[in-house]
Amino acid sequence: MAKFGFLGLKSLALGRVKVSGESMSPTYKDGVILLVRWFGAAQKDLPLASVVVIERDEMPGIFFIKRIQKSHSGAYWVEGDNRDPEVEKRMKDSRSWGYIPAHEVRGKVLFRIW
Repeated sequence: MAKFGFLGLKSLALGRVKVSGESMSPTYKDGVILLVRWFGAAQKDLPLASVVVIERDEMPGIFFIKRIQKSHSGAYWVEGDNRDPEVEKRMKDSRSWGYIPAHEVRGKVLFRIW
């Protein structure tokens, strides 16, 4: 999951996201701050392996950071990077959700700030 801040620069919306949890470890560990480009509309052409911020329609206000593994017909298959079996059992991602629609991808991680 993620906690976030926002910084708008003209039409470019950038924000900070704080990683909360283990699902993206070892790439992004709990407490790391990331710079995110927020989307104003659905993005249907994101490259595979992009790390994105997701807000599920059925969980408004809760954000997840996941990596795009596959895409199909304008939807994405996303998973966390952590492959520890104990962590994977608790993860929320496409293994329990299935493909997610493009409009639920709210932003793309640009890089780690801290």
